Amino acid sequence: FLRMVKCNHFGKCSCSWEAKEQDIDRGASLYQFIDKEKVLGLNESKTGSAKNCIKAYDDRLDEKLFVKSSEGDGELIIHIPFTVQVKIKSFSVIGGDDGSAPNAVKLWKNRDDIDFDNAEDVKCDQEFNLVYDKDGSVEYPVRMHRFNNASSITMFFPGNFDDDTTQINYIGLKGEGTQNKRAIVHAVYEARALESDHKSLLGDSVSKSIQ
Repeated sequence: FLRMVKCNHFGKCSCSWEAKEQDIDRGASLYQFIDKEKVLGLNESKTGSAKNCIKAYDDRLDEKLFVKSSEGDGELIIHIPFTVQVKIKSFSVIGGDDGSAPNAVKLWKNRDDIDFDNAEDVKCDQEFNLVYDKDGSVEYPVRMHRFNNASSITMFFPGNFDDDTTQINYIGLKGEGTQNKRAIVHAVYEARALESDHKSLLGDSVSKSIQ
């Protein structure tokens, strides 16, 4: 499978992708391994709607189900857990029309503590500038060595092309599943605030406060 792959990070990344055809193994759909009921979002306009953009590939063009950010705030964070450990190889994103499609994304593996207080400070595993994609035909290969043994992936969409809100209709993940059941990740993160003040994806609130 050949596709034109181009790095659009404007020299700000270490990607080796250039404007040439690459024969890349992007893997198979990971949809069957996603724990959809536990998909969580921050700054959703409707609480619990983040799971709407997790669909089978054949349903990716269904525009009735989507997630949208709060009015006047284009940031979205979506946490996607898996039922087994997986190797992520690539992803695709279908956004809304009229400039509401996301224009960038940051990815973290096995980090359920990412929120709007630390998303700009915690180094991500990889980040991409996105192009407008109406049918999911654009696939973004990730650095696979950074996304082995993934129990979850967190995606931070900081904004869109030209709208007050960001809309995502579909997120597709490709790679390989394993026979290993999802492991609980035990890690100690740098304390940046009092625990009582910290709002994470697995905290009491999964949405930004709407003024």
